[in-house]
Amino acid sequence: MNDEFEKWLANQSQEVRDLIAERFSALENTVKATRSERDTFKKELKEISAKVEVNSEAGKQLEELQRKLSATEKKASFIEEAVKQGATRPSIAYAILNSENLYDAEGNPDWKKLKESVPELFKVQNTKNNAGAGTNTVPTDNDPNIAIRNAAHNK
Repeated sequence: MNDEFEKWLANQSQEVRDLIAERFSALENTVKATRSERDTFKKELKEISAKVEVNSEAGKQLEELQRKLSATEKKASFIEEAVKQGATRPSIAYAILNSENLYDAEGNPDWKKLKESVPELFKVQNTKNNAGAGTNTVPTDNDPNIAIRNAAHNK
């Protein structure tokens, strides 16, 4: 998908390329600022946690907050990678990943198993533009659909 966008972008006017570059730059700056803010909060949370008694109510709340932060980061990382993997519904893919425990030995998502489990959530890659598109099978010469199409074109 990225290559297709780059090819499309190369054929656009300089004005369009500049507008898109400006927009991407703004989005990248927003992401960087958000990550920086998150990292600052994470650091502050860790510092406060060290000062609070572990078994106190505040300690338990801080521990729960850290667990939620970790889970949110894990989900965000998954969704970012899922989009790159061609997921059309990353949040649903994440729910299935967890419900079916489709992780590899290192605890990373097992993309192959996930795609096998729910192929409908992933874009079909490299399809051919023919009657078999999406099935990864090319119609044969004795296909009745081809005979009908050929007969219609020969009229």
